[in-house]
Parts: sequence; structure tokens; C-alpha cells
Amino acid sequence: MDIAANAPHRAVLPPQKHAHAPKLNRVGESSTKTGPLIGEADVDQLFDALGVLFGWKFTSQWGAFDESGVWMAELAFLTRLHLELGIKRCREAVQEATRTGNESWPPQPAAFAVLCEPRPEDFGMPGLEEAWREVCAHAHEPTQWHWSHEAVRMAGSAVGWWDLTHSTALSAWSRLERHFTQEYGALVNRLMNGEQLVAYALLESDNNRSPADLAERAGHEVANRAVKAAGLPHRMSSAHGLTALRNAVGKT
Repeated sequence: MDIAANAPHRAVLPPQKHAHAPKLNRVGESSTKTGPLIGEADVDQLFDALGVLFGWKFTSQWGAFDESGVWMAELAFLTRLHLELGIKRCREAVQEATRTGNESWPPQPAAFAVLCEPRPEDFGMPGLEEAWREVCAHAHEPTQWHWSHEAVRMAGSAVGWWDLTHSTALSAWSRLERHFTQEYGALVNRLMNGEQLVAYALLESDNNRSPADLAERAGHEVANRAVKAAGLPHRMSSAHGLTALRNAVGKT
């Protein structure tokens, strides 16, 4: 790499664009596009920002620009939005260290890449584990429950309410949780890109449901009314629920 051509003011170079979408967000990796991938000019600006935040601690190790190409190689799958998020978290870490009287040090390239990963909390969404617990607890009432965030309901719907309420094998639950993690992460990436999630009412309209979905919902509603009339709790497996309901009405 030519040093003279990469002086501190070479940020005027146009950012490189790539045809392939990045892999994002280890909460749930997705192929959702979030804009063009970064180029050398973006890494130059990143070096400027980290140099301001960490001073000699950063520049003494890495210099004024990415001469070795290590940072570009590590961050090549990111977009400008991700770099901005990573810089924001570095700034917060420096501020927290200052408040507590501790010393802050610049991250290594791989660690900075992790700081760039969008998290559900960045967009007012519950964390992954909290969202998964909510879906498991209310999969039997997706249209009645007031979801903490539309993304939680959408990810649960993508996994499938039927599977979530009828699966019993441990292996099946592991698969469902992995599926939920991927779907939830994809929604995080969409929000990262500035997309608006489809309104709940639009997705739940009967006009958008298949005959099978409508029949299944009608069956659930009948079962829920019977369970409520019998004074039984909602949160039990389908097998236990059927047994309890039969016992309640005097059938074996």
C-alpha cells in the first residue's frame, strides 16, 4: 500500500462497494443487506476517530492509517453504520473509565468488530433470551398477547406457533430456539438498516391467512374457551392439557 497515497486526508477516496451482503450480528447471522460494505476511506476515518479517543495508545501501535491492512481485513464485512456503532461503544467505554478512575485501552481489530455488532437492546427490543422466554410463554395466544416488541412476535411467527405449542422433544426445542435466534437477528439487522417492521394489524389480518391457518386458529379458540370454562391453566403442554380437560369433564 502506498503511504503517500494514504495520507491522513485521503478520506476523499470513494468508499468501495461490494455486491454481496455482509454476515451480521452474532445474535442471529443474516444475509439482510444494510448498505454498501466499507472501503479504505471508511477505515481511514475509523483510525482518525480511534486516534482521537485513545491518543498515543492507539497511534503508537497502529499509526495514522491501516498500513498493514489488518483492520480492513477484519472489518471488511461491515458497513458504515456498523463502524459508527463500534465507535459509539468505544466512546462510551472511555467515558465510563474516566468516571470510575480507570484507564481505557483501544480494542484490537477482532474485538472492535464485536463492538460493531448490532444488539436488540440498541433498538428498544428485549434481549435474545428474554424474547425467547416471552415467545415460549405466549405461543398459545399470539393474537391476544401484548408483545413487548413487534420483532418478538414476528420472530415467533416465523418459527411457527404450532411447532412452539406442540413440540416436546428436546432436540426439537433446540432446533426451534436456533431458528428463533436467526429470525430475531435478521430483524435486528433490518432495523439497523432503518427499515420499519410491518404493522402487527397487517400481518394478523384474516385476509392474509391461509384456510389452514384460519382453521387452526378457530380450533385454538375453541380449545381455549373450553380450558377457561374448566378452570384450567393455559401454560401446559398439549398432552397435559387434553388429559386435564378430559378429567375436568368426567371423561377418561
